Amino acid sequence: MSEPKVIVITGASSGFGNLTARRLARAGHTVYAGMRAITGRNADKAAQLDQLAASEGLSIQGIEMDVQDQASIDAAVADIHGQRQRIDVLIHNAGHMVLGPAEAFTPEQIAAQYDVNVVSTQRVNRAVLPIMRAQRGGLVIWIGSSSTRGGHPPFLAPYFAAKAGMDALAESYAAGIGQVRRGNQHCRARSLHLGYEPLCPLWCSR
Repeated sequence: MSEPKVIVITGASSGFGNLTARRLARAGHTVYAGMRAITGRNADKAAQLDQLAASEGLSIQGIEMDVQDQASIDAAVADIHGQRQRIDVLIHNAGHMVLGPAEAFTPEQIAAQYDVNVVSTQRVNRAVLPIMRAQRGGLVIWIGSSSTRGGHPPFLAPYFAAKAGMDALAESYAAGIGQVRRGNQHCRARSLHLGYEPLCPLWCSR
C-alpha cells in the first residue's frame, strides 16, 4: 500500500461519502468524515464511525463541518491540521438534490442548490488549499453527476444545473492550478472521468 494519507470528505454522514470514508479507512488511511450536527441529528452516524474505528482498529472519525458555513469549515480544517499537521486529500462529496417541475422553484431555492453544490466547494478549498500549498502536496477530488456528461431526466433541473456549475468550477481549477508557482513549488492538475461519474482531481507536488 502507498503511504497512508490524511483524507477529508465532505457530506460523509451517509451515502457515497460514508461508504468512501469507510473504504479509505480500511485501506489504511486517516479519514475525517465531515458532517453537520455531529452532536445532534447525526450523532448516531458519528458514533457508528467511532464504533468502526474501535472494532477494526481504523483511523476514522466524524468531524463537524457545515459546508454552508465558512466558520464551521475553518474550525474543522484547523482542528484536523492541528491533529495531523497536514491534509493530503480533500474529497468534495457534499450535495443536495431537489425534485419537482423546474418552474415550481423560486429563484431563492435555485440559488440554495448552487450554494450547497457549488459555492460550498469554494469555501472548503479556500480553507484547505493554503495548507496543501504550504506542504507542497495535495489532491482535491470533486464527486460529480453523470448529468454533466449527457442525460437529463425530468424534474431534477435545479440539481443538474448546480452540478454542471460545480463541474465547470472543478475543471477550471484543474486547468488553472498548474499555472500557479510559489517559490520552488510546482502544482500540477489533471481531470479524470471514471465511467459516467466525473472526478476532477488536482494534484499539487514538488
